[in-house]
Amino acid sequence: MQQNSQKSENTEFLNKVYKNSKAGSDAISYLKDKITDQSLMSDLQYQHSQYQEIQSRVSKELSKNGEFPKEQSPVSQIGMWSGVQLNTLLDKSTDKIAEMMMQGSTMGIIDMARTLKEYPDIPDSSRKIGEDLIKLEENSMQKMKSYLS
Repeated sequence: MQQNSQKSENTEFLNKVYKNSKAGSDAISYLKDKITDQSLMSDLQYQHSQYQEIQSRVSKELSKNGEFPKEQSPVSQIGMWSGVQLNTLLDKSTDKIAEMMMQGSTMGIIDMARTLKEYPDIPDSSRKIGEDLIKLEENSMQKMKSYLS
């Protein structure tokens, strides 16, 4: 029974990592047509690929137990899309987009740090993915700082 509980916790943890990284990649996808700065576009495309790499690693870990990542509900996806549209309605500047990405990264770091503490007994391979997501968010914040005016 103990092993099933650990397996279940690992699945929950990995799904939270997936959800977190998917939110980041979705936000970038929703912002793509609003970006005019080529340097920002390049940085965000790289960040997007890194989120997808995290999602791929989560999928591989989950598949070891015959599991698949849980996709976000259409309602939460619409909520994020609406938020992006609303936040860029009057201001699509590079500064505004960088600020939005930094706010998202901050929320991601907080959420992932809490998730790591909430699941202390997950396998090291899963923990590493969560830690790598935090590093990605921290690095992304540093990049976005250069776009603030």
